Amino acid sequence: MRLYWSVQENVPVVSRGCAEWEVRIVPTSKTSDPRPATRADMSLLRRIVDEQFGSGAYNELIRSDVVLFGRAPYLDTAYEVISDGGVLGHLFFDLYEMRWYFKPLEHSIDRIGHRMEFLPIEGKRGEAIGYAEGGPKFKLLKNGLAERLGDRYVVVRVFKPREELIEERSSWDRVLRVNEPCILSNESKAIRFVWRASKRTSRVIVSFSGGKDSSALLEIVRRSGVNHLVYFNDTGLELPETLRFVEDTGYDLVGDAGDAFWRYVGGFGPPARDYRWCCKVIKLLPTYRALKALAPGLTLVGQRRFESSARMASPPIWRNRWLPGFVTGAPINDWSALQTWLYLKLRSVRVNPLYERGFERLGCYLCPASRLSEFVKLEKSYPDLWEQWHSFLSDYASREGLDACWIKYGMWRWIRPPSRMLQLCPEVRRSLVTVESRGNLLKINPFDEETFLSLAHSVGSVSNGRVSGRDFEAEVVSSGEGLISYRGDVGRLKGLIARSACTGCGVCGEYCEFGAIEIREKACIHPDRCTKCGVCNEVCPLSFYEDEVVDWRLAADAQEA
Repeated sequence: MRLYWSVQENVPVVSRGCAEWEVRIVPTSKTSDPRPATRADMSLLRRIVDEQFGSGAYNELIRSDVVLFGRAPYLDTAYEVISDGGVLGHLFFDLYEMRWYFKPLEHSIDRIGHRMEFLPIEGKRGEAIGYAEGGPKFKLLKNGLAERLGDRYVVVRVFKPREELIEERSSWDRVLRVNEPCILSNESKAIRFVWRASKRTSRVIVSFSGGKDSSALLEIVRRSGVNHLVYFNDTGLELPETLRFVEDTGYDLVGDAGDAFWRYVGGFGPPARDYRWCCKVIKLLPTYRALKALAPGLTLVGQRRFESSARMASPPIWRNRWLPGFVTGAPINDWSALQTWLYLKLRSVRVNPLYERGFERLGCYLCPASRLSEFVKLEKSYPDLWEQWHSFLSDYASREGLDACWIKYGMWRWIRPPSRMLQLCPEVRRSLVTVESRGNLLKINPFDEETFLSLAHSVGSVSNGRVSGRDFEAEVVSSGEGLISYRGDVGRLKGLIARSACTGCGVCGEYCEFGAIEIREKACIHPDRCTKCGVCNEVCPLSFYEDEVVDWRLAADAQEA
């Protein structure tokens, strides 16, 4: 996204048309989505800059009240620090040293460069220019910046020409005054969206999580005058302040996952960015239970497309596959983080106090999408909550034979970690199920034969250990040994084998319209009621993530037998 800045007023603007005079584009990263810096942000920035460059450096660097923090691409938390119409530098959590640093960029050099150690040489990006023996994190070159990486200094930036910073001091009151017409115009568009979306239904449900986006959404719907119900889903992993804030704000409907996460994490294993079984079990399932009797209807969510690359492709309104009978709309889908925060300020909407304490991501406090720096903050603020999770990870790592670095670097957050993380720690956890091919035989480990044959009723006919489905046949060869013979498309078995590792979470049973699934310790299908509609296979967290759950070690000739 683009960040526009009014040169005359020295304020950010939510769109180019908000400013009456000259506007510049601040060269932020594509994923930046800047937001106003909080008190906690500024306190951290002050501490790090003064520690790194000497007492008083912060006051030389930050000359305006208006400072934004935007996301910068990095393995962990990194912010673009934006002020006076330019990016001053990056505040980032160094994974190698487990501490914060400020990386000065061109604009910072103009203000605090005199405080840095200077090397009168030029270098090329990526070039090693000398050994590091406990020196400063960054050194200034004639044409750029060198960073201490391990035992060497490496050129990490070659300076480019840039527009001068704006020196006139600004304030947040001025930001609001300049942006108010655009903010209210966007509010009107969002209200019209609510009117149009709700025109064909008598049931409007607002999803409220306690975060900033859902707070803005709730204000918009209240101002629209549309009759609505407020829904909150308690995942069982909410921080206490969020629960109090939601209670104070008020809601009409609630979904409650209880202790479902802790009951099923042993079976599923730690959730991961590429294996979010937790979302199905502690978010979607309680929500479906709470709302399915209210269908048909419209659910409104505070989703914004600038939040992630996945949401960038999401339309503003869609049919929700996880809430049959409901259409879901996102009235603020096109809003930036800056627009959202300025709207809340302009309308004097109270927000979750966790933001001012430095918590940027709310919701499940163990979310695998979180950064290590956020878990460090969690550990300091809520030691009991963190200890419970750390204890589970320690037991899991010990049982799986994983090195201590697997916990230290948060490698549990991926099934398939990115290559740069593997450079920090090469440890990768095993899949829940391993499948090896031996001609037309599959060796499955571990293998629950009873569960496999019971769930197979959803994809074919079952008789005497044999499953006959569309495009394949499979038969248990030797009971208790995990051997299956097959013919046809082996890929048709993948989801079924994944489901055989059933944890008994109950998602499939809740979505079955025919009462064909009974949850004992694991799911069991009653064949006389099953219509083979396939819904249970679509909603099961294990089959949904079958590629992450099952490690397929198939010979080249085993794809079709």
